[in-house]
Amino acid sequence: MAVYNVHGGHNRIVPGASSYLDEVTEDRKITAGVISLLRSAGHTAYDCTDDAGRTAGANLANIVAKCNAHATDLDISIHQNAALKDPGDGKTKGVEVFVYSTSSKAKAAAERVCRNIAALGFTNRGVKVSTGLYVLRNTKAPAMLIETCFVDDKDDADLYNRVGVNAICKAIAEGIMNKAITTAAPAAPTTPAKSTTPKQNTSAPSYTVGKTYTAQVELNVRKAAGTGSARVGYSGLTANAKTHDKDKDGAIDKGTRVTCQAIKKVGNDIWMKIPSGWIAAYYNGKVYVK
Repeated sequence: MAVYNVHGGHNRIVPGASSYLDEVTEDRKITAGVISLLRSAGHTAYDCTDDAGRTAGANLANIVAKCNAHATDLDISIHQNAALKDPGDGKTKGVEVFVYSTSSKAKAAAERVCRNIAALGFTNRGVKVSTGLYVLRNTKAPAMLIETCFVDDKDDADLYNRVGVNAICKAIAEGIMNKAITTAAPAAPTTPAKSTTPKQNTSAPSYTVGKTYTAQVELNVRKAAGTGSARVGYSGLTANAKTHDKDKDGAIDKGTRVTCQAIKKVGNDIWMKIPSGWIAAYYNGKVYVK
C-alpha cells in the first residue's frame, strides 16, 4: 500500500482566490474527501493542511514541513485557480495540474487526475511544469499541484456545483491510485467564515432582535440560515453592506456593524438575519458575531 500527503492550499488568515467559489472552503472539502477515499482503499494518507501560518510564506513553509515529516510516495496539493472574472460565456476555463519537471514521478498521476476531472466536463488545460511553485520545489517526495477549476469563471463554478465535490474527490483519488473505486467520498462540512477563526467558546451567546453587533471575522452572507444555503453575492448586498465588502465577493468585512433582524437556530448553531441576508453568528462552538 502507498503513502500520501494531501493538503489544501492557503488558509483563512492568508486566503486564496474567492469569487463564485471560495478556494479555501472548497480545497478543504476536496482534501477531506480525497484522504477518505485513499484511506478506504487501504492506503496511508496524511492531512498536511496548514491553518496557522500568518503570512503566505509561513503558510507554505508549514505545509512543506508537515509533508517532509513523512516518507511518502506522492504529495498532493489541492487548489483552485483564478484569472479574470468571467460571468459566463458557455465555456469552462478548466483544470490544470502542475509538476516540478517532465521527469517527475508525479507526472503520470497528474495526467490521470487532469483527464479524470476533465471527463466531468471541465476544459483540460493539461499538465504543466513549474519550478517556481514552493511546494513542488521543496517537498522531498514527488508532488503535484491540482488547480481543479477557476473560482472566477461562472461556467466553472456552475459545473463544479452541479457535479459536486464527491465527484471531484473521486476523480482525483482514482487518478492518484490509477484504479476505479466505488466508495463515495463523504461530504466535508462547510465553514461559514472566510477569515481568521475566533477562539473556541463553550457557551452560546444571547442575541436580541433590533440590537447592533460586530462581525468578528469576514462572513459570507447567505440567502437563508445554514451553510447549505446559497450566498447572496455582492450584487445581493444592501448599499451599506457593499461599502463593507472591500473585495466585492459577497462577504462582509471583519469589524462590520450589523443590525439583528431575526435569529434562527440550526442545530446548535445560531444564525442572524441582517438587512442583506443571513450570517453565522455562533457556529460550531465559536462566536462570529458579538
